Amino acid sequence: MFRFTGSVAASKSWMNRALILQSWNPGIKINGQSSADDVVLLKHALQQINGATEFDAGHGGTTFRFLALRLSRLSGRFFIKASSTLLKRPQQELLDFFAQVGVSAHISDQGLEIVSRGWQNPNQAVKISTENSSQFISAVLLSSFDLDFPLDLKLSEKMTSASYLNMTIELIKKTGIHFEIKNKTIYIGKKTKPSSVILESELDMSSAFSLVCAGVLGGDVTIENWAIDNTQPDAVFLKIFDQMKIAYEIKGSVFKIKRQHEYVGTDFDIGQSPDLFPALCIVACFAKTESRFFGAPQLVHKESNRIKKTAELLSHSGLGHEVLPDGMVLKPLL
Repeated sequence: MFRFTGSVAASKSWMNRALILQSWNPGIKINGQSSADDVVLLKHALQQINGATEFDAGHGGTTFRFLALRLSRLSGRFFIKASSTLLKRPQQELLDFFAQVGVSAHISDQGLEIVSRGWQNPNQAVKISTENSSQFISAVLLSSFDLDFPLDLKLSEKMTSASYLNMTIELIKKTGIHFEIKNKTIYIGKKTKPSSVILESELDMSSAFSLVCAGVLGGDVTIENWAIDNTQPDAVFLKIFDQMKIAYEIKGSVFKIKRQHEYVGTDFDIGQSPDLFPALCIVACFAKTESRFFGAPQLVHKESNRIKKTAELLSHSGLGHEVLPDGMVLKPLL
């Protein structure tokens, strides 16, 4: 029987956003810690940002994009090493943005080279594709402070994982900055700068969800640093559990869940919370009725093809499933 009682580390997504904000104003204090490689590498890189020219992003897509945009605001030549898997993921929007603000960049098998004099005034709206991910527009917003000119960012009509952009905007608001957003355009004023504030970290909802799933299938889990106002998209799992009739308890900052002996399947669009997909599929296989999770074609472009890899795991485990282009149908055990 699986048992867990304790606290969960700070969210990687939240920490990386907060670290970039802090790089603009050291007066920003971050209450929270994470030992995740993505966070450690970004923190180390930002500590050297005013002297070093070579950096390492490892496997982290957020680390890579956030650091690339932050470095491009400086004058100089920089190189960001990254894993071959990461470099094969879609990066064209990064190069397209750099071209529009006068930054030279080249991606090779080893990493990304940036030659910059800082962002130059484009004198027109900058077009940013959000069809594959909202991560890139988040990276741009987090490095758009203290500009000598106003900047208009024109987004695509379609946006994948918009909830992560909302998370970025909400965190930036806590530093006193409010962007004007209208007709798929974000307007950024010149010389904006984050104020000195204390940012309280959020627990990593993805990590918490893995523990919670272990509890559902055969355990007893108590998380002692829960927060109702968590801005991470993965918090939607509570809504999914409600639909599946999976019982849990939240009292103040304590979340509890125990082994579930009977629950049902559900249909749910996970396009805004794709990180839930692998563990959620496992849980769904033990429901009394069929489940369908859809709306997340971006799963194919993660650090691995998560739809394919999850299907392989289910096949090896003898669990029934049907692969969809944007998700999966999970069959109940007979």
